[in-house]
Amino acid sequence: MIKYEIPGLLKKHENLIKGTFRYSNEISFKREETKPWDSKLGGCPYLKSVEEYPTDEAGEPMLFLAQINMADLENLAELPEKGLLQFYVANTDLFGLEDPVLVKYIEDYEENEEHIVKKHPYENEEYKGNLPFSDSGKMYFKTREMPMSSSLDLFQEIFANKLSEAEYEKLSEDCYSSDSRVGGYPYFVQNDYIGFDDDDFLLLQLDIDEECGIMFGDSGNCVFSIPKDALKNRDFSKVVYDWQCC
Repeated sequence: MIKYEIPGLLKKHENLIKGTFRYSNEISFKREETKPWDSKLGGCPYLKSVEEYPTDEAGEPMLFLAQINMADLENLAELPEKGLLQFYVANTDLFGLEDPVLVKYIEDYEENEEHIVKKHPYENEEYKGNLPFSDSGKMYFKTREMPMSSSLDLFQEIFANKLSEAEYEKLSEDCYSSDSRVGGYPYFVQNDYIGFDDDDFLLLQLDIDEECGIMFGDSGNCVFSIPKDALKNRDFSKVVYDWQCC
């Protein structure tokens, strides 16, 4: 597990900082073949039939960004213990930013490729060119214990008036929370427009990655979050999606 060691300058604020700790599962990617039920970036999602593939409000096939197999994750009690979570956005120039997104939860799935769609039904060259990554790949996870991201409005509310200027600057540098992950805290390139707080859960952050060429706009990333109450009720219609770039 990756742990945050509180530096000497901030030791007197240890309890305050530790009070914000959350577990995350940090994602690394490898360009390799995946099974239909694997945790993956792009490629073909788990589908029993082509007709199951999601479409947007105009009836056009959506972009499949990622799939998470719950069995691959650790220390994230808020999530279901089993099943697949799939992330789709509208196929637009803005990667679906101004359109409804779909996060689909499949509780039960079978590990039998004979009865599953093996090839993405809409993955032609135009489709691939509209994706925010150049290559699909398999996801690997490593657990991290992380303090609150300094890009959140809540970070400033908690720490700004309790730390000296030097302490606040040091903690802000340490809590630069880029990289891809499930759980923990998001990193916002510009501003915390969605107002991520203690009652929200980070379902997925996809950040710049060289292995699979991930990039939203100019050095940007994307965030999928959900209120914890909605997550508890498996109501993924409440997911909030945002992507920002420099």
